[in-house]
Amino acid sequence: MTWITHIPYEQADGELKLVYESVRSLYPVEYAGPPVPSLVRPDGGADSIVAAHSLIPEAMRHMMSGLAVLLQPNLGLTRRQQEMIAAVVSVENSCFY
Repeated sequence: MTWITHIPYEQADGELKLVYESVRSLYPVEYAGPPVPSLVRPDGGADSIVAAHSLIPEAMRHMMSGLAVLLQPNLGLTRRQQEMIAAVVSVENSCFY
């Protein structure tokens, strides 16, 4: 669970909502699916590394846009490989994400 204060997409308005939408538009289509079941909390919300950046919309725009570009399928790694790299890094950093 994201333990820092954040603003989920559903509660965002104005500039923050536009940033969420612009970042989402950059991600490969396979990332647009429903939330991963293991990340859905009992209250129905889902943790999001993107939302963790919501208090500084410009930081979210730059950091998450850069990540979205690195996830493009034409770069040679499959989504499975990308997820495996993310999982290994998270375990090494003792991070849930």
